[in-house]
Amino acid sequence: MKISTILGTTLLLAPFFAQAATTPAEPELPAHQSSLASYRCEGGVEVQAAYLNIENGASFATLYYKGQLIPMHIARSGSGALYIADDEQNSYRWHTKGDSGLLSFLEADHTAKEQQLLKDCKEQKAEEQ
Repeated sequence: MKISTILGTTLLLAPFFAQAATTPAEPELPAHQSSLASYRCEGGVEVQAAYLNIENGASFATLYYKGQLIPMHIARSGSGALYIADDEQNSYRWHTKGDSGLLSFLEADHTAKEQQLLKDCKEQKAEEQ
């Protein structure tokens, strides 16, 4: 193959190579805030919580309670924040206000009453742990 043919082909294809070499712009991820908290409740029971708040208003929590992880999402609440378990059959509810929390359980049965599992949960600051 002649050098002029190779050079000519290279010049013709150069814009395509340049376009392929540029990386596409990464989609911008929404801003978020995450935090971890440890709570001590009545009777000395401890609960750990991980929170994730996304700028679009979505909020999530995962509780560690009795050796299990409980993923939750935010729900409407008159005061404070109410997180409801994603698993409707295992419907834990975590209600926080300030540095206090309350854990309850509501069975999937529409006639069930909410049962309070843990009350007087207080967030433990790093120096208190």
